[in-house]
Amino acid sequence: MNVNQIIEGALSDLVNGNIWPLSCPLETPAAEYIVYNPELEKPEIFGDDTDLEWTHYMQIHWYKKGDGKKPANYIEKRKEIRSRLRNAGFTMSDIQEFFEKDTGFTHLCFSCNIEEEMQ
Repeated sequence: MNVNQIIEGALSDLVNGNIWPLSCPLETPAAEYIVYNPELEKPEIFGDDTDLEWTHYMQIHWYKKGDGKKPANYIEKRKEIRSRLRNAGFTMSDIQEFFEKDTGFTHLCFSCNIEEEMQ
């Protein structure tokens, strides 16, 4: 399974399938959705001058429309996403919270990493 499949498998049902790599393709976004992007891919273990193990550093962005111009309550969703990513094999490094006043979306950015499955 590749990294995208792992992320989508872990989180898709939390947002009714509204999950995409890089950006939301909808002209009018759903009230709640996730987009994700690679932050960095790098080899972590070498042997005989060959990269043996790679780690994928990812950002997972959760968006939820609040009531009017008020932020959405994200506490339980933050815990659920963090737990599901951990259960899928990711190591969490941080979570940043944002509120986009112009759109009314609450935005959480989860930074995490996972080792690539070697073939």
